[in-house]
Amino acid sequence: MKFMSITAEDIARREMQLLESPDRVPVTVNLRLHNGLLLPDENGDIEETAIFKVWTFGDNKVIEEACKYQLKREDGKWSEQIDVNEMRRLMVKRSLLGWSIPIPIKRENGWMTRDCYERVGAIPAPVMESFIWGFEKTFMITEDEQNLINRQCSILFSKSSRGVADACEAVSLFCTYGNFSEKFGISRQNLPEIPFKEYQMLRMVMGKEGDAVKRERSSKDHHANTKIATGGSRARASSGKKIALR
Repeated sequence: MKFMSITAEDIARREMQLLESPDRVPVTVNLRLHNGLLLPDENGDIEETAIFKVWTFGDNKVIEEACKYQLKREDGKWSEQIDVNEMRRLMVKRSLLGWSIPIPIKRENGWMTRDCYERVGAIPAPVMESFIWGFEKTFMITEDEQNLINRQCSILFSKSSRGVADACEAVSLFCTYGNFSEKFGISRQNLPEIPFKEYQMLRMVMGKEGDAVKRERSSKDHHANTKIATGGSRARASSGKKIALR
């Protein structure tokens, strides 16, 4: 009898967990003792798991705005910057719901309490960074994903398109939901609830759709501009000569 591989079972368990708790994101980190200190190690024999809430467009928008500041450049002009460290700190306070580490997570009004955050901040920085990085990877679009989206959008929005075979998640989301307000009724009020990665994916595909529409319109305009009216009702191709106006 052939048994299911551990890898396949792990994948199935993870996917089922996401189906059962779609607003929860588990992040697992492997650790190993180094000179009495627990540090991240891909081959470590100690496994710890943190549970985060799904990072939404609303979370990202509010916290990113809160972490912006003005920096004076060498040329004397001011530029807008984002304090990444502060953004990550707020990300933890906003999104970490619980973990296997024996430090209870206490939250009030959707945020980790100050006392709790001080206890959380006492764990080794590399461990906390590994959890944060694992969480960020769940809503960041990778370069491979971007390239796949670009290729499939070129097919999807071509003039002779008959759809995309084996559509990626972004194209599938776009075709399922359509447009944020016009095509699937997402209003300004519930837009912040969309998972941030889905928002980014849909924005990318809508941008590609817009580019395709512009190219088609430009092609039609160019075709129209190369016609000149004759004395009759029909049009003939322009010779392309330019006449200087006096």
